[in-house]
Amino acid sequence: MEHLLTCTTEELALMVSVTGHQGVAKGIAEASLGEKSEKEWIAIMETTANQLIMKRIWDQEREAREESPLNAETTRFIENYVSSKRMIRCSNVPQKSVLMLHHFDGDEWLFHLIDRDIIHEFAIITSSKIKEIIRDYYGISYEDFGGEQSFSLTDKAFDMLSNPKKVDKVRRISEFTDVEEESYSMLLDDLQTFDWTLFNISNFNIVTLEEEMYLENILFFLPSKRGVWISEYTEDQDKPVHIHLADLEEWEVILTGVSDLAAYQVQVQ
Repeated sequence: MEHLLTCTTEELALMVSVTGHQGVAKGIAEASLGEKSEKEWIAIMETTANQLIMKRIWDQEREAREESPLNAETTRFIENYVSSKRMIRCSNVPQKSVLMLHHFDGDEWLFHLIDRDIIHEFAIITSSKIKEIIRDYYGISYEDFGGEQSFSLTDKAFDMLSNPKKVDKVRRISEFTDVEEESYSMLLDDLQTFDWTLFNISNFNIVTLEEEMYLENILFFLPSKRGVWISEYTEDQDKPVHIHLADLEEWEVILTGVSDLAAYQVQVQ
């Protein structure tokens, strides 16, 4: 990957702000730091400017001439980042990180890794690397595949999976067969391991980072010591959410689909 920048949330917010996108900058900062008074923001940004000066990103002489303190290269990077029209977002709550892939320019995508809502790492990749990047980000592996395991849920029951107090209620309303009950119990073991949180890969169409982002597609999944649990919507009117255990070969196919869809959407947007 072609490394571009590593910075803190405050540094990113300040750079976005001085390029004229104050609303986006405020959203970036508040997502990490919460709401602050104007006096507090001024103090934070003054300290942050000093950090950027030390990194030789912030030019005091340009600032003194009332010009943008960022050089042309950094300004272009920020502008492309803010104006991106498509994004793939990959969650990893247990690792306290988020991977975002923003369409950057032509066949280029911006790798954006956020660690603990504090550190932002940026790099340039091509669309052909999307599958590999996502695969490596999750690093899913297992010793023995758990075989054919599946069951179906209502929308309401699927929403309950994040609440351990409602696992028995899901059983009651789902009326599982013995085989489905075994699969459901296996999923619960894995959900408990990850603190009852499903992972997801989301595909967004972006009008503006500040206000309008449209979720076009989302994949919910969960790594397991036996495979990868995958959820998908079906046309079944009673239980539209189908959950099954996939092996690594199917996981590869799914990631190929995510990559191919992203490349296609960029071409037709």
